[in-house]
Amino acid sequence: MTKRREWTAIPGLIALAAAAILLSAYSGASSSQGSQPQQPINFPHTVHVQRLGMNCLYCHYAANKSPDPGMPAVGTCMGCHLIIGPQRPAIAGVRTAAYKSTEIEKLVNYYKGGAGKPVPWVRIHKVPEYVHFPHMRHVNAGVTCQTCHGQIQKMPQVYQYSSLNMGWCVSCHLNGYSDHEGQVAAGYANADSNVVTPAGAPQQAATAAATSANAQQPLPAPPGAGRQPATNATGRKVARYDCANCHY
Repeated sequence: MTKRREWTAIPGLIALAAAAILLSAYSGASSSQGSQPQQPINFPHTVHVQRLGMNCLYCHYAANKSPDPGMPAVGTCMGCHLIIGPQRPAIAGVRTAAYKSTEIEKLVNYYKGGAGKPVPWVRIHKVPEYVHFPHMRHVNAGVTCQTCHGQIQKMPQVYQYSSLNMGWCVSCHLNGYSDHEGQVAAGYANADSNVVTPAGAPQQAATAAATSANAQQPLPAPPGAGRQPATNATGRKVARYDCANCHY
């Protein structure tokens, strides 16, 4: 190959490399948006979060202190379900007849008196191996879980709400994050109001909801909570979006 032909091939190679990078960043390198795999146990977030007001950190205990949010051990689940067993009695105003919960029974079978195996949950959200998404940085900056994951508290079966591709991440880092918009995304505030309703409480008067037994308790102050994120001219929280911020 002559020198001239070698130089002619370089733009084509550059274009091919750029296309490969864009294809990886904007397509199937991440888990698929809308993915909704069947889980070994049909865990009802609608009951645990929406009705009972459980905090996300009770199960995903490491979300505010680790890159990975963590999954609950079977023993964590059984902390409640040793008392709330498969046999569900009739309760006035809730259900008229007793029944047996097959899902709680599955959990008990995994537990097996403390000698069983972890529940083999099927992973839904995943970014490529060459991308680092530190949950603790986002949670400690005030980003609500639902901003990325959608209103899981209302999902009978969890699915991937967002694309998780590079363009989606960069647009948030570039345009900035609004606390109020995060509360709206979570379903705890109205778009035209500053009233915030605690998680697990009805979307009504916040003062009444806050005193309800089902209202979610405030999050404990996480590590690094005293550091203030950078903001742009409009007051939105912004973050770096250079390559080394996620690829390190």
